[in-house]
Amino acid sequence: MRLSQSLTRDPDAEALVSQVIKNGLLPLSQQGVRRARAYIEERAAAAPPGPPVDRIEDVSIPSEGGAIRARIYRPVGKVPMPIVVYLHGGGWVVGSVAASDAFCRRVVDAVPCVLVSIDYRLAPEHRFPAAVQDAVAAIEWSASNGAASGGDPRRLIVLGDSAGGNLATVAVRRLLLQGKDIVARQILAYPGVTGESADTSGGSGDQWPLTAADMAWFRDQYVDKDMRSHPDVAPLNADVKGMPPTTLLLGGCDPLVAEGIAFAEHLAGAGVSVDLHLYTGQIHGFLTLDPSILPRSREALGVVANAIRGQGS
Repeated sequence: MRLSQSLTRDPDAEALVSQVIKNGLLPLSQQGVRRARAYIEERAAAAPPGPPVDRIEDVSIPSEGGAIRARIYRPVGKVPMPIVVYLHGGGWVVGSVAASDAFCRRVVDAVPCVLVSIDYRLAPEHRFPAAVQDAVAAIEWSASNGAASGGDPRRLIVLGDSAGGNLATVAVRRLLLQGKDIVARQILAYPGVTGESADTSGGSGDQWPLTAADMAWFRDQYVDKDMRSHPDVAPLNADVKGMPPTTLLLGGCDPLVAEGIAFAEHLAGAGVSVDLHLYTGQIHGFLTLDPSILPRSREALGVVANAIRGQGS
């Protein structure tokens, strides 16, 4: 499957990008780690809050590098319900449970599920494979402990966007290699899957929200150059036979779209059931943005909700 290199952004995405450019925001790669993290937290705090949730609990999950923080969201609903392990985006460098709070609330409001949001270790303080180790530990912990919050371990779903999508599918594959077939479905939004520079010939990598310079900077923080073809960095290079059914959401005006399509084909070629949703006029990060800022994110959230709901009972 090939995309035109001259796609036009949807009106809501174009308005958002134009406003950010007008405001003169520096790319994250030019802000540095500390300021980039602060910006993500500030932007999340300024955005509309998510809907109310019946119960929220902060917990610690044991991992190879020590305890990692997680937040469990529990809505009102019929018990047991699906368990969703959420791994946030942010280039393995920025983002947090706190910054993801509104999105997590929107997910459990859209479809009753027990959602476990993970504060995996970030680079450059914790380089590859620290975040992968945390993702694996979080999925296993959720399978063992999710029932205490009303979840059904037989309906365990892993959800990740961007770098979180990369971690999600890498962790699921690691568990399968260990003989632990515990994930019923993976939902991946615009994951990075090659470990190399994305194809930005269509112009999508020269403007906010994700530039070619940002992608190179994120990779430099996360992983050594000689490890970038490793299947746990570049799942496009992995043997994916036996992976669970996969829902994949991609934006056509995202520099990661070509590798996302290639990954869908890679999964399908290995016999994996793939449900691909391509939003040709959307930008990187569209799923997690508030609908008041980017209205089409509501449609994408509906796809995620249907994928969760589709795991049956």
